[in-house]
Amino acid sequence: MSLFRRHGSVEPVWPETAADAEMRAAQAAGSGAEVVVAMGGDGMVHHVAQGLVGTDAALGIIPVGTTNVIARLLRIPSRANKAARLIAETYEPWSIGTARMTLARGSVETVHHAIFACGLGLDAAVVLEADKDPYRKYRFGSIHYARTTLSVAWRDPRRSPHIMLTIDQHRELASTILVQFRSVYTYFGSMPLRLSPEHPDPMTVLSIGRLRRSRIPSIITALLRNRDLGVIPEWNVLRHVKRLEMDADPPAAAQADGESLGMVDGGTIEWAPDSLRVVTGQSEG
Repeated sequence: MSLFRRHGSVEPVWPETAADAEMRAAQAAGSGAEVVVAMGGDGMVHHVAQGLVGTDAALGIIPVGTTNVIARLLRIPSRANKAARLIAETYEPWSIGTARMTLARGSVETVHHAIFACGLGLDAAVVLEADKDPYRKYRFGSIHYARTTLSVAWRDPRRSPHIMLTIDQHRELASTILVQFRSVYTYFGSMPLRLSPEHPDPMTVLSIGRLRRSRIPSIITALLRNRDLGVIPEWNVLRHVKRLEMDADPPAAAQADGESLGMVDGGTIEWAPDSLRVVTGQSEG
């Protein structure tokens, strides 16, 4: 009812697939909709946002998922009725930046926009593994992601660096690349995990050479204490990044906002400032 009071015309839509959610959001924006509301978890928000990037339509969020990372980062109330009231009462949406991912697999090139996190390698492999058990993902949320991360890291600790990372004139081989461009990079509920104590400006990149079992305890300690992850041997934190190139041989798993993007041969990630309008109470911290 809150939305009807502010926006006299409200059309409920129930997309059947992720592609359908993106297409319907784009159609709504093209038809002159002021706000397109995603009611769901981070996956639904991510897919609706794909159809709104670069348009005048604003993204509204009613978080009813398990972890709701995007909603928390954008200071959106966790209760659905309060989130709807925020959308109804907010007259000037914020413009936020996104990370534009241009990915290639063979001759096919796709473009994706990440709202809070993206990367290649380990974290994308965790997303693939977590998605194999949708019940546990829905029921246990961040606990399921934490257990899956430890399982994947312990099972495959000696993954050889096979992704060539290029930032300006700097090049290095990595097994995993994580990109942070919000104040927090996390799938683990309210636990604030950061790649670096510094706020990303505009992006911070973590390049991991090898992930060794013997270092897992010190990695967990560094994450919990918000230490700079660059202190871990074979890990490198690169700051003030606007664009990076990746070339994976063999192909690497990719993800954006916790959504699997499949296996890719590489591509680019670049900062796209003010590319998405969002209805939120205040800018992120």
